[in-house]
Amino acid sequence: MANLTKPNLGFSPNRGRAALDKIGEELAYRGRQIATSRPFVAFVIVVALVLGVYYFVLAAPIYVSQTSFTIRGREQPSVGAGLLASLGGGGGGGGGGDGAETAELEKYVQSQGMLEKLDQRFDLRSLYSQPRLDPLKWMPHNASREKFLHFYRDMVQIRTEPNSDIITIEVHSFDPLTAQRIANAVLEISADYLNDLSAVVRKETLHASEQDLKDAEEAVRQSRLAMTQYRTTTGMLDPVAVASARSASMIGMQEEVLASRAELASLQTYNTPQAPQVMQLRARVAALESQIAQAQNDIAGPKRSNTLAQKLLQYEGLTVTNDYNEKQLLSALASYDSARSLASQRERFLVRVISPNMPDRPTLPHRLQSFLEALIVLVAGYGIVALAIAGVRDHQGI
Repeated sequence: MANLTKPNLGFSPNRGRAALDKIGEELAYRGRQIATSRPFVAFVIVVALVLGVYYFVLAAPIYVSQTSFTIRGREQPSVGAGLLASLGGGGGGGGGGDGAETAELEKYVQSQGMLEKLDQRFDLRSLYSQPRLDPLKWMPHNASREKFLHFYRDMVQIRTEPNSDIITIEVHSFDPLTAQRIANAVLEISADYLNDLSAVVRKETLHASEQDLKDAEEAVRQSRLAMTQYRTTTGMLDPVAVASARSASMIGMQEEVLASRAELASLQTYNTPQAPQVMQLRARVAALESQIAQAQNDIAGPKRSNTLAQKLLQYEGLTVTNDYNEKQLLSALASYDSARSLASQRERFLVRVISPNMPDRPTLPHRLQSFLEALIVLVAGYGIVALAIAGVRDHQGI
């Protein structure tokens, strides 16, 4: 009968496991030997292995959407600034945002307010807390507000080019579409923030001048109402014209009296006092003098309380007050126009220089570059610590 047992090929699973255990023991022994005799080499090997595992295996691919914008206003460049600009000098153009507004916008982009608005739109907390192997690009879902903000600032970075005042925002995300959408949302919210800021500045700039204008208009209205009330009470539309007319009439009567007296004196040279012509002329002179006295009494009688002079004095006071109020109104109008022009110049708006792009491949991390940089830093740190320890031991005579 044929022998059906399997032939012995010289290999046993138990023998293989024993070989692996022996190799492991040998590697462990060699590792302990290297760590004891050459700790620097052991440190470099371990650090290189850890960094290599992280950067080439665990590090999550990051998509970066970049956008750039600047802040502009409505200022017009002055003649001197335009001349300097045409000559190549730094005369300062019209409409650029100043450093304070740029700094304010930078603070706002990385503020809790911006984070809350973006979280409402994209649920960033859930996005950042999705399970992934990379421990440095993962945030617990129950992270505190401070840790959430710190993680957000690491994912949304902003910088300003000092020579051009162009603001660049880089949005990091784990997929290209989300990166672009978040970058667009940051631009929209930033534009709304600038609009609100401009509205506040405009309101504060116009507030004082608007109040002054309202006060001046009310003063003119009250002074004109007072003049209308005076005309209604006195029955004279223009007391100055009435006084001028009465004065002219009184002067005419005085001239007529002088002419009549001259004529009377001439008649008395060849007529008796009882002559009809003389008596008639005397009666005329007496009537004119009586009218003159009555007119003087009406205009400025010392014993009367309602003379034309007193009315004229009241009217002149009202006129002076009204003229002053009208001048104040013109000044307030000019100040309001100036403030409105200034408020318009202080308006700021966001101008896109580069719209958010859709990244087609992950650009972070730079695996080899980051691996080498981290390795160099850690090795240098190890060298510094080792030298410090050696210096201490040498000082102590160890």
